[in-house]
Amino acid sequence: MGKAEQGSLSLPRGVTLRHHKTGSTLVITFTYKGVLCRESLSKMDVSPRSMKYAERLLGEIQNQIAGGTFDYSNYFPGSKKLAMFGQVKKTKTIKAYLDEYLKICENRNLSPSTISGYEKCLQALSSLHKLQVTDLTPAVLKNWISTRKIKLKTIRNHLSFLRSAIDEAVTDGLLQINPVTLVSASRYHVIDSTPNTDDYEIDPFTPAEKNAIYQGCRYQEWQNIFRFAFNTGLRSSELCALRWADIDFIHNTAHVQTASVVGVIKGTKTKAGTRKVDLNGEALVALQNQKPITALKSDFIFSDPKTGSPWANSDAIRKKAWVPTLKKAGVRYRNPYQTRHTFATRHISEGVNLFWLAGQMGHKGPEMLFRHYGTYLAEYDGKTSKGVGLKK
Repeated sequence: MGKAEQGSLSLPRGVTLRHHKTGSTLVITFTYKGVLCRESLSKMDVSPRSMKYAERLLGEIQNQIAGGTFDYSNYFPGSKKLAMFGQVKKTKTIKAYLDEYLKICENRNLSPSTISGYEKCLQALSSLHKLQVTDLTPAVLKNWISTRKIKLKTIRNHLSFLRSAIDEAVTDGLLQINPVTLVSASRYHVIDSTPNTDDYEIDPFTPAEKNAIYQGCRYQEWQNIFRFAFNTGLRSSELCALRWADIDFIHNTAHVQTASVVGVIKGTKTKAGTRKVDLNGEALVALQNQKPITALKSDFIFSDPKTGSPWANSDAIRKKAWVPTLKKAGVRYRNPYQTRHTFATRHISEGVNLFWLAGQMGHKGPEMLFRHYGTYLAEYDGKTSKGVGLKK
């Protein structure tokens, strides 16, 4: 085998030196399965003896490659190349696979809200993080499910993310079957009999509660955004992105065409979500009270009075304004989305045209109203207002 000169040393062919702050490291170079591989012999001092060893090691590897008996993991168990050759290190954790899958999702340019949801799933699976992926069994998953005091739908979301991540372990050849696919969340989920304030239900506010909320607002800006929400049915994410240019004060309408999701302004979720919403007297009062605050300094209508900047997202409104206001007002807590339900049920009680109401809320048609507000529709069936009502 020929020699290669590097600095003052005469190195064997295929052996080089990698210089760094604390010294130098021997590196051997070879081709395996068409891939150029460079592996460091980091635990060896650079000396004539170690260079001779590196030369013999390289020759041994090349002979095994030629004979088809080379096992990469036997020589370099910590190498990053193992995954490429289907020889993943046996100690890879579930957290490593979750991180890997999250990176794959980020590279696919998924929406910020989707990535944010996946990050929450990753955190929710924290009790499994240190477990070796080969130790993940259906029994472990059964126990994990049974200890979750959350909604079944949420558990399924977490398991869906986990299943996709563990698919990478199957691809790497570390697992034959993804164990997540063998477990049914509904079978092992323990139903909690205690009330859960996070459960989704339609629970609108009464007129007295709305007035108490307005009175409980610490800042005028809080009152303005809540009054506008109750009287337009806009989602919190749509309120964050609403601009003064979207308001037509001649025809009294608001053009809803964007939403702020995880701090990113984007189009509405569906085509029907882009709509013109009629503004009643209460909504116009909210805008008139807001004008002196933001009209001359910002494109956006509603802002956080503590920062002077537009609201970043719906979560910021909930945590910083909604929760403290309801607490001060003495109103039983419901999430901010109930302002939208309050808007819908109030109009249903008045017997409005359901096609008009569906358009105001950004639905394709009345079908969504029947799905969510069936009991209210049954209660107020027969009332009419604004043209064709609930019945012909």
